[in-house]
Amino acid sequence: MEELHHHLRHLPGFLQAEIAAYVGDWSGMNYIEITDKHIHAVNHLINSKRAPLQPINIEYAHTLWGDQRSTKEDMEMSAHLRTLPSDGRMDLIAEARFFMESILFLENFKRSIEDLLTRLLELGRQHAERMAQEAAQRQAEEEARARAEAEEAARRLAEEQAAQQRAIESAFQLAQRQVEEAEHALALRNAEEARAKEAESNRAIEMTFGPEASREIDNAIKVLRGTIEIAITDFSNTISAHGAFDMSQLEAIQNMSATH
Repeated sequence: MEELHHHLRHLPGFLQAEIAAYVGDWSGMNYIEITDKHIHAVNHLINSKRAPLQPINIEYAHTLWGDQRSTKEDMEMSAHLRTLPSDGRMDLIAEARFFMESILFLENFKRSIEDLLTRLLELGRQHAERMAQEAAQRQAEEEARARAEAEEAARRLAEEQAAQQRAIESAFQLAQRQVEEAEHALALRNAEEARAKEAESNRAIEMTFGPEASREIDNAIKVLRGTIEIAITDFSNTISAHGAFDMSQLEAIQNMSATH
């Protein structure tokens, strides 16, 4: 705002007042809007001051004053003199001169604030671009952070699932080992019980007959088997002489004796 006020202060007081009256209250407007409103005000004042100028009066003014330019103080004095009575012809020429010089002040002011507006618009564009870049960067950072959080959550979930799977496998392996150990222990116990029963049975036999009785029984069986074999041999010799049996029948009888 300081630059706009600086350019306004270069205008004669009455032009500042006319611009202010046209612009009105600018509260609530930003710097660009205020500057643009001043440009519209200047355009309006230039058009309004150029409209009553007559070519003849413009020519007389150039003849009288040439290229001489009025200062701010000159313009303020002219504004005061216009309120005083004077010759009518001179009033028209002076008025033409006054309007022409007012237009020059306004055009200079307009060029200055148009340049200001251009710079303000560029600054606004740069600010908007910077804000957009910052917003895009924040969004990218948020998306990157969200992706990182999602990846971390997925990694933790995968680790938890892997740990659960390992725990399940460990529990299954433990249960399997326990089953195998139980089966092995059961087999050992059954084998031990079988050995114990066999030993108990052997002890029962030994307790019933005794070692000496067992030997006597074995000897008696051997003697009986020998006697049976002799009897069968004698019988077979006698029968063979009469042709009563063939050799297959004789072998069957001998096999029977061998099993006893």
